[in-house]
Amino acid sequence: MSASPSLADYRQTWQRWFQRWIARRGPTRPPLTLKYRQIFILPTRFGWALGLLMFAMLMGSLNFNNNLGLLTTFIVAGLASNSMLLAFRNLQQLNILRTGATPVFAGRTAHLLVTLNNTARRERPGLELKHDDSTQMFSLGAEQFTEVAVPIATRQRGWQQLGRLRIQTSHPIGLFEAWSWFWPERPILVWPAPAANPPRWPDHAADHIGALPRERADGDEFFSLRPWRLGDSLHRVAWKASQRHDSLLSRELRQLQSPDLRFDLGQTPGANLEDRISILTAWVLRAHREERSWTLTLGAGSLGPDRGEQHLHACLRALAEH
Repeated sequence: MSASPSLADYRQTWQRWFQRWIARRGPTRPPLTLKYRQIFILPTRFGWALGLLMFAMLMGSLNFNNNLGLLTTFIVAGLASNSMLLAFRNLQQLNILRTGATPVFAGRTAHLLVTLNNTARRERPGLELKHDDSTQMFSLGAEQFTEVAVPIATRQRGWQQLGRLRIQTSHPIGLFEAWSWFWPERPILVWPAPAANPPRWPDHAADHIGALPRERADGDEFFSLRPWRLGDSLHRVAWKASQRHDSLLSRELRQLQSPDLRFDLGQTPGANLEDRISILTAWVLRAHREERSWTLTLGAGSLGPDRGEQHLHACLRALAEH
């Protein structure tokens, strides 16, 4: 006997139907230009209340033949009609060019940057961009670009799909609210959160067979003497040795570096996969801070040996996707 559909199943079915219905009215992912079929408009709470009040005033004025009451009702109705038109025009032909977010660690707030362009020769004041419970207010000048940062809460590592965003306005006097929906063109990458107190990386992380310490110039360890060259600092001149050799000699300093580090998911301590990935993330960040070179092995694949921002980001992405 098959199980009856749950509330979550009904909600997913409704969301899929709703997104298909929106997609039939026009593009739903940037780049897009808002057209009349994509813009919806309804009275606000204040608008509904004022409408009921004007309806009651109209009925009373007709019943008691009050011309002043009728005039007031028609003036307010005309004002409301113009307000509805202005709210619609505030969104019409607005260009949403792209969306994007810089990767962040799980548990931190990502900021989705939405780039908008106003090609019209009029300002677009009182715009709002909403996602879940977050609302960002902004305005667009005539023929101007802007970027709006929308905070996104992150929960776990990996690619996080984002729900729809709503751009809306109740300009000019808040009687009507016009809005449109769109979806970001791609998910955002969430790196795994580094362990708060990671264990010391094991000794085998630096056990390269036959590997010797490498030397890096501009260190603080004495390496050798060499002839003085134009541009050498005076504090590096070896005065006593220069007297013995009747020529200026400079001290050459080097920094000894340990061999490449090796981080292997299969040999990382931890109660479960998430703990091991969290510890590996902390180790990779520490190696990057210390300007060490490292190799990261995740199952059959490996990255490195290498160092630098590009290698760090590649390792963090691999840990997020594993």
